[in-house]
Amino acid sequence: MAGITHADLLDLSERMLAAARVGDWDAVAELEADRGLHISTLPTTDPEALPLLKTLLAHTEEVRELARQQRERLGEDLGQHQHRHRALSAYLHAGFE
Repeated sequence: MAGITHADLLDLSERMLAAARVGDWDAVAELEADRGLHISTLPTTDPEALPLLKTLLAHTEEVRELARQQRERLGEDLGQHQHRHRALSAYLHAGFE
């Protein structure tokens, strides 16, 4: 996407955030990589870029929070799985004694 506009970059960022909100982490990774390439081409001296950069930063912060929540849920699920596995193993082991 050569010559990406601010509106295009904002749309890309909004799609990334929407994907994070529904838990499509593969899409988030793809969109974030694409977004990162385009962010690096923004002129830092352009005063019109400041509001866009603030919005992009807010999107990034929300995606990070959603990712943190997902990691916590996965950690809890893993802990519950390990607990059930230990209980089943103990039950099976007791049955063989």
